[in-house]
Order: sequence, then structure tokens, then C-alpha cells
Amino acid sequence: MSNTTTYQQFVNSIVKPGDEIICQLTPQKAHMLHMAVGVSGEAGELLDAIKKNCVYQKQIDLNNVMEEAGDILFYLTGLLGELDMTLEE
Repeated sequence: MSNTTTYQQFVNSIVKPGDEIICQLTPQKAHMLHMAVGVSGEAGELLDAIKKNCVYQKQIDLNNVMEEAGDILFYLTGLLGELDMTLEE
């Protein structure tokens, strides 16, 4: 990046446009993206539940932890299934 190039210009020069992404998004890729984003979102919720206990000394909500773990398992199973893989592997 040169001195005259702003960071925004740099980002604009390498970012992949949304319309290009959508044109390349097959149903299989859309499903994988949905499952991977789901894993990430649920992992963030699980992390927040653990953070509240470890950092803020709040009682751990085991029901919430179990729910978030189940959600992660759901999305992970869906992602692996799309890739012809199993949890056992």
C-alpha cells in the first residue's frame, strides 16, 4: 500500500463484490455457508455463557450451555454431512 493509497482504497481494490459471490453461490455452497455461520454464531453464544462465569463470577447457566452445545452440534453435523463426513471421522 503506497502512502497515497488510503486503507479504504486498498480494501476496495481487493474485496470480492457481493454480486460476484452470489453468482458463484450454489445451493450446496449456500448450505455449507449457513451451517458454518451457524457454528460460529452458536460458538459465540457458548463463549459468552462461559465468559460470564469465568470473568464476571456469575453462576454458570448449564441449561444455556447445553442448548448452545446442542446448537453447535446441529450446525456442525449439517456442515459435515454436506461434505460427506461424519462426527465419528
